[in-house]
Amino acid sequence: MQVNVFISSPEHDGSPTKVLVLPVGPEASIPKHLQHIDWKYFATTVAGDSVIGADKGEVEVALASDGYLLTRPGSI
Repeated sequence: MQVNVFISSPEHDGSPTKVLVLPVGPEASIPKHLQHIDWKYFATTVAGDSVIGADKGEVEVALASDGYLLTRPGSI
């Protein structure tokens, strides 16, 4: 499964960077509660890519149930 990966801009308060994973396609949208974050497109990759910081199964389950996955960087 292909996914789009976005990263949050660095915060000045020391908060860690966040990774947002969305499916590829017209159904993809940033959830309302995350729209206040400044997201930058990072890559289109496969669900099991280590840069996501979660395993393929976790990514696929989250996308199927919630439509997105929010995590911390794996190897960015």
